Amino acid sequence: MSRHGERLDKLRHALRQEELGLLLVSEAANVTYLTGFSGDSSWLLVAQDQAWLVTDGRYVEQAAAEAPLCEVVRHTKSLAVSAAELANASGGKTLGFEPNALTVATHGDLVKELQGVEAVAKKSLVEKLRQVKDEDEIARIRAAVAVADAAFGALRQRLAPGMSEAQVANDLEYELRRLGARKPSFDAIIAARQRSSLPHARATDAVIGAGDPVLVDWGAERDLYCSDCTRVVFLGAPNAAWREIYEIVREAQEKALAAIRPGVPCREVDAAARIHMAQAGYGDAFKHGLGHGVGLRVHEGPTLSARSEDTLAEGMVVTVEPGIYVAGWGGVRIEDLAVVRRDGPEVLSSLPKTLETAIL
Repeated sequence: MSRHGERLDKLRHALRQEELGLLLVSEAANVTYLTGFSGDSSWLLVAQDQAWLVTDGRYVEQAAAEAPLCEVVRHTKSLAVSAAELANASGGKTLGFEPNALTVATHGDLVKELQGVEAVAKKSLVEKLRQVKDEDEIARIRAAVAVADAAFGALRQRLAPGMSEAQVANDLEYELRRLGARKPSFDAIIAARQRSSLPHARATDAVIGAGDPVLVDWGAERDLYCSDCTRVVFLGAPNAAWREIYEIVREAQEKALAAIRPGVPCREVDAAARIHMAQAGYGDAFKHGLGHGVGLRVHEGPTLSARSEDTLAEGMVVTVEPGIYVAGWGGVRIEDLAVVRRDGPEVLSSLPKTLETAIL
């Protein structure tokens, strides 16, 4: 059986447990995961013995080639009308839908067309399946990481005082595409000096000076899968304060990585890093969760945070990204992707992260 057939079987098992006759999948990444179809503007309707991929004329040929397990249906009115007509004719009585992926207006259009079929909101049925990656998915993520690592290596060779943050971001995107990425997996975060205290800073025209620290958070999308990594580099020898914070963050990441095992609650992994930084006097300066899953989307489940209810399982791929941020001064974040393995995490990035290697 193909991997997409296995995924559909797992979803159908979940539908039986949820007592759903049908599921309407409208989140594009979920459609791709279940069928292999890589286009957009298309919905998947799944029943126990059938799956329909509803699309428009632009994608009919592509859908037939990429999603052989589905009956391709070309809609002539709208996705909502066609999906409702298929649901009405299927004999199913309950139709699950993804509430996070439908607007209120589209939901209204769908429900208006349903006849004798109850629409039921079902959150994250497919997303839960996506959390655990198979080896093919991990290989694709590993390839995306390799492209991102190589692009950063090329950037390091020419990163110099006088460049703007925006120029660095543009150069990094060029390298990602040159080396095989379809696109960046998100807009790179490039933040110099005190702007590095902003965890999600946008690259600006601010000029990087000699001796400045620069936080670089970037990723590649290759073969549909994403990567995510963060490093801080110094354009000159950092002072004692920067050295101290860098080492605290690096040690916090080591402690978090050491805690990663199947069956461990995600909040315990977060706590391993958070406690270390708190003991060093920077507990309030860690302003976000430790990490998140990465796959077809650069942000997906599970969540590694103090409030997370998720538990690690073998095959999950997660970021581990502790950070310390001091307003008006600056910040340090170190991030890597790790695969949850039975005998400990497999860190996918090959980039060094000692303080010595961070100094250009």
